[in-house]
Amino acid sequence: MKFSLAFWIYRRIATHADKVNSRILSSSCSKLILGIESTFDDTGAAVVDNEGNVLGEALATQINEHVRAGGVDPRVAQKLHRKNLPMVVEDVMLKANVSYKELDAIATATKPGLPYCLIEGLNYSKKLIKEFKLPFIPIHHMEAHLLTPRMASDVQFPFLTLLASGGHCILCIAHTLGSYEILGNNVDEPPGAVLDKISRALKILERHGDGRMSSASNLEELALSGNKECFELISPFYKSRKRSCNFSFCGLQTSTLRKIKTRDKLGVDDADIAAWIQHCIMHHILTRVHRAIIFCHEEKFFKHAMPTLVVSGGVACNEYLRNALTYLCKRLEVNLVIPPLSMCTDNGTMIAWAGMEYLKIGAGISKNPMSERFEPKMPLGEHIGRQIEERNIRLPKMNYFN
Repeated sequence: MKFSLAFWIYRRIATHADKVNSRILSSSCSKLILGIESTFDDTGAAVVDNEGNVLGEALATQINEHVRAGGVDPRVAQKLHRKNLPMVVEDVMLKANVSYKELDAIATATKPGLPYCLIEGLNYSKKLIKEFKLPFIPIHHMEAHLLTPRMASDVQFPFLTLLASGGHCILCIAHTLGSYEILGNNVDEPPGAVLDKISRALKILERHGDGRMSSASNLEELALSGNKECFELISPFYKSRKRSCNFSFCGLQTSTLRKIKTRDKLGVDDADIAAWIQHCIMHHILTRVHRAIIFCHEEKFFKHAMPTLVVSGGVACNEYLRNALTYLCKRLEVNLVIPPLSMCTDNGTMIAWAGMEYLKIGAGISKNPMSERFEPKMPLGEHIGRQIEERNIRLPKMNYFN
């Protein structure tokens, strides 16, 4: 069974013997959950146990199919999800060496995401639920991202989280399971989407005859040989009187696209532009994280001697950002936790684990699975950004990119 793989996606494939040994070593009361992800252009599934062991996982990406459109076509994505879901799930069950009757529940991402994609994952889940009479746990996609590090690390509530991807950019406090407060979010384009669009505008792969679609990871690689100081740093909201934790990337995108069109006249090359825009975007993110940490200290949200910042989402794969966050957290004495690259991007494992978190405490289980609906737009929690604006927190000078 073949699946196309995106540049960032790492697919762990365990042997049949590994799965059998895992089952033998697990306790007799071990619980198993099948997780299903289809919120955007990745069809993912995984089976995990209550100890965080991944018994089987698979991921089918659609990036090659969307190249001609220059972006994700929702209708095409829907058809591909419908085609891939049965294959991906059956592949996972075979790798995990379990039957559907051995599962304790099915967890599926039902919010937020593209409607045409969400409905396919939900409908397929309902089919399995009805056939095998299994409990159903609907999962918030962004919540699954922030819970992922708890699979392998001792991350205790409460903690601060940065979720940065092609669909969102959110700073929030995770008080406990299911209880989150939003400190800031993107007011326009998310960073991952901007990086992807600029990469395509630069035609990084296309110029070399590569049939794939340029993405943020290609821009990051190109930026290594560029001069980030070829233009003056642009900091969104710099002139705003409101010192918040919100993000804005649309202006940076517009400015960069203009520079691309006039790069010869400006005397810069593609690598310079890539390095500059990456620096601007990551600097903007760092200032918001910095302010959020100060706010959480002042409000005494952190309950541990060493507070924790969890970072996840596709943009968290960017090494330039990871290095800067490492420096910031070291200066502010904050424990930084970032999942492996394969777990930062969308996958079925994070959905399964989020379902397991709820199953462990007997919460989040749908009382009427067949009546569950998908929610294209669903906030992760209450937005308390106004409190941050009222505090008017001025940031001390710091070079995050030492």
